[in-house]
Amino acid sequence: MNASEETLPKNDIVLLGAGHTNAHIIRMWRMKALSETRLTCVSNLTTATYSGMVAGTLAGQYHASRNEIDLVRLCAACNVRFIHAQATGLDSDNNLLLLDNRPPLKFDALSIGIGSQPQTLSAEDIGLTIKPMQTFLPRLSAKLQELASLKKDRPLRIAIVGGGTAGVELAFCLPKFIQRQFGKLGPVELHLIEKGSQILSDMPPRAQILAQHELARQKVHLKRNCTIKSARSDCVEFENQETLPVDLLIWATSATALKLHSPINLPKDERGFLLTRNTLQSVGNDSVFAVGDAGTVENQKLAKAGVYAVRQGAILWKNLRNYLLGVPLKKWRPQKTFLTLINSGDSRAIATYGQFSTHARWCWHLKNWIDSRFIDKYQYYPDPSKMQHRHKQVRNHGNKPMPCGGCGCKVSASVLADCLSKIKNPTAEQVLLGIQPPDDAALVKYGSGDAVAATTDFFTAFTEDPYLLGRITALNALNDLYVKGAHPTAALAMAILPPGSQSQQINILDNLLAGAAEEFRDLNVPIVGGHTIEGPKLTFGFTLLGDAVAETVMQKTTPSPTDCLILTKPLGIGVLLAAHMRAACKSNWWETLRDTMLSSNLTAAQSAKRLGATAATDVSGFGLAGHLHEMLVTQNLSADIVLESIPQLPGVQELLSQGIESTLAPHNRESFGRNLKSKTKALDPATAILFDPQTSGGLLITINKHKAEDLLTALAPGAAIIGKVKKSDGNRPVLQLSHSC
Repeated sequence: MNASEETLPKNDIVLLGAGHTNAHIIRMWRMKALSETRLTCVSNLTTATYSGMVAGTLAGQYHASRNEIDLVRLCAACNVRFIHAQATGLDSDNNLLLLDNRPPLKFDALSIGIGSQPQTLSAEDIGLTIKPMQTFLPRLSAKLQELASLKKDRPLRIAIVGGGTAGVELAFCLPKFIQRQFGKLGPVELHLIEKGSQILSDMPPRAQILAQHELARQKVHLKRNCTIKSARSDCVEFENQETLPVDLLIWATSATALKLHSPINLPKDERGFLLTRNTLQSVGNDSVFAVGDAGTVENQKLAKAGVYAVRQGAILWKNLRNYLLGVPLKKWRPQKTFLTLINSGDSRAIATYGQFSTHARWCWHLKNWIDSRFIDKYQYYPDPSKMQHRHKQVRNHGNKPMPCGGCGCKVSASVLADCLSKIKNPTAEQVLLGIQPPDDAALVKYGSGDAVAATTDFFTAFTEDPYLLGRITALNALNDLYVKGAHPTAALAMAILPPGSQSQQINILDNLLAGAAEEFRDLNVPIVGGHTIEGPKLTFGFTLLGDAVAETVMQKTTPSPTDCLILTKPLGIGVLLAAHMRAACKSNWWETLRDTMLSSNLTAAQSAKRLGATAATDVSGFGLAGHLHEMLVTQNLSADIVLESIPQLPGVQELLSQGIESTLAPHNRESFGRNLKSKTKALDPATAILFDPQTSGGLLITINKHKAEDLLTALAPGAAIIGKVKKSDGNRPVLQLSHSC
């Protein structure tokens, strides 16, 4: 095997959910990854929330971002594959994790850490639940905003259901959040409802008394021995026939299993949680572990508490390793006594250890120290480029950055131009569009019939999620046909798979083709063949064929002076993909990036053709400057570009200012930077975006200025008029840049 090759893993560990226990495994992977093993985290959310700091966020002690773990960055930093998907069940007989609208995920060991949810009356209950924690603050803010718009001339009535630690802490801190963020709501009438005779029933009497005194001091109305019979949008009815008018009901009750537990065909306890041995393995399948709130250790009656989930992390780490190595597993022994700290929202906390309880400022400082120390471990996102996946052998690039994938892996435009100019093609009358001048797709006409459009597009992988890669690869390849106005009819796949077992290669190719087929299906485009080889790095792409009417084909090189330039998608895909390789792409940026790449250009191309666009191309590897140059050079035209009008993805300017860019960007700058005429330098972030390679990027369209607004109206939000075409003063295209109109 060549040292430049990467190989597929022999073993797959999958983490479902990123609760405290599973998060520990991700962090440990950065330091002690298992040889020939891949770790994958599957989550329907891109962030995880540390529950210990949510109350502090409500109280204004922390910014909301302080209690968030960015799973996209954490997984990238730890060389863990992240798959953003919704799990739907488990095929435990075949060790398959079932996912929504995509192929199942094969595993050798699976750790389920999906948490729990508060117990409510039914699935249709009115109000908010505190879980999932990741979405509690946005859901709470949206509901309070809705209530603020009603402008009632009385106090806002809120009831919290559940007198455990979560409910009591929420009662302490919620009013401060409302006062700070929604002061116009006015005074708040807050009720804490507990069905038992005492709040904090699992704590010593001293802690209960301290909490009751603080609730009374904060004027929280405590209702004990109150079991809710029903809940409506405006009131709660108790079993004793009493009612309580409410504007907002929040459930912070004891834990119950999530809906996802139901289709998992493994033994469960009476509440629906997965039943495990003290090794944290399911009693029904040794390869499945259930941790945190998701699991219940048989013969142990323990509360669902975060402290247990945190302490399980070290045991799970050892047992996953031992299970794959075939050696005996460790037993988890929960601690009998542990420290509990309840934030009272005023820079004090109630501390309880055994029978000892106190309420003091130093307790909050202790809590803040513990919580900050914990979250700091998971908000550390170092650049992983110097690390190696233990299941891969990766080329040593010396001082050069690791090459980008996607369209960022193209060779430079100067190399391509030099080679294409040397080809001595025979005269072929049937070729209407080819490489002289080069266009996005070839156009070949046979006889008197319609022409056939053909294009080839492939690139190295920029993500370890092969299903997502398949979808984006298909959409990217389709762009070349769309800009010709051609109708795609067939696809031939090309794949280079890294060395590995047959089962691993089958799995990755299944996902690639399934993802691509998902995008082709609605277009009625079949995959009719292709070619697959083994090679040093995962590479995927397509040759596409399409029908086209030669007389109406849109060309790349036919813009007219005074035409408006319209860009259909924001720029910055290459920058964000480069940042993702460095664990610097934030989760919200990554979600927008993914959605942009998954956005089809079909409607944009159809609208451009219908409204009479004079020329069109897709913006891909050579960046906006390079592809605009290709549009202008044949007719020796130039263009005025308004930099502030160019749409950009969130985070791009911040990353460019840090010097983060695609590895192809310097080559694009070298090839096309001399065409710029600007007061700013080509390396300036405002200008650097012009050289950013796009993967599944937008279309660049020229159209008569009188039709430009009509086209813009027909396009998706994010499209923009970025400049205009003009005659050249010299013998080459010039891009005149200005910062504003």
